[in-house]
Amino acid sequence: MFIPLQSLPSPVDFSTKILILPSISKGNVPQLACDLLVASLNLHHVGYLDSKYLVPVVGGRERGEKGVSTPIEVFSSNKSTVAVVLQRSPVLKAYKEDFVRDITNWVKESNFRTLVVLAGMDTTSRTDSQMQSPYYYYTPSSSPLPSEISIHLDKLLPIYKAAPLPDYLQSDQNKSGEEADPTFVPFIPGGGLTRRMLSLTASSEWAIPTLAILQFVMEGDNRADAGMQ
Repeated sequence: MFIPLQSLPSPVDFSTKILILPSISKGNVPQLACDLLVASLNLHHVGYLDSKYLVPVVGGRERGEKGVSTPIEVFSSNKSTVAVVLQRSPVLKAYKEDFVRDITNWVKESNFRTLVVLAGMDTTSRTDSQMQSPYYYYTPSSSPLPSEISIHLDKLLPIYKAAPLPDYLQSDQNKSGEEADPTFVPFIPGGGLTRRMLSLTASSEWAIPTLAILQFVMEGDNRADAGMQ
């Protein structure tokens, strides 16, 4: 799925990198946050991801660089421990499962050190218990984070626990106790493909520490929210 730039002097080694992956979701905050990371960390374009499952778009490159921008690209730097995906168009409705499967396979094959998924959530779906903070984190039970990361997270952000799904969204199997399933991921309102992606990383075969940073947002000018995420 990953296509490196031919101009790179050597192959990219992702095994020491933390991957920041935006989920196209409420408010477009994840994409804005990733744009901010690329600019502030001075990351460089290192390759493309296969965009056959995305709405086809093309545009000019940033900072006056030659060439064109494609729907989904990867940025990194030898001086940084971070790699960032910039996704500029949504996934086609008929190919959501294919996209999630392929991108998680790429993460697994590239042996990233940690996967961090960014997602926005619909503010209008907040419950009373979620009013303490607009920011939350979630990690699948089968993919625990290293202790040095989880200790800091627990001090900074509350863990995300969703309210029960409405009856019309639940199957009979779900009503019988879905949280007993180790691959269960709570409902993430407005989170796009975040829940599907986390469900795949919750399997026993997944060995990469995985984290989702979630933020309740609304549509509009969310540049300030991008800086916070």
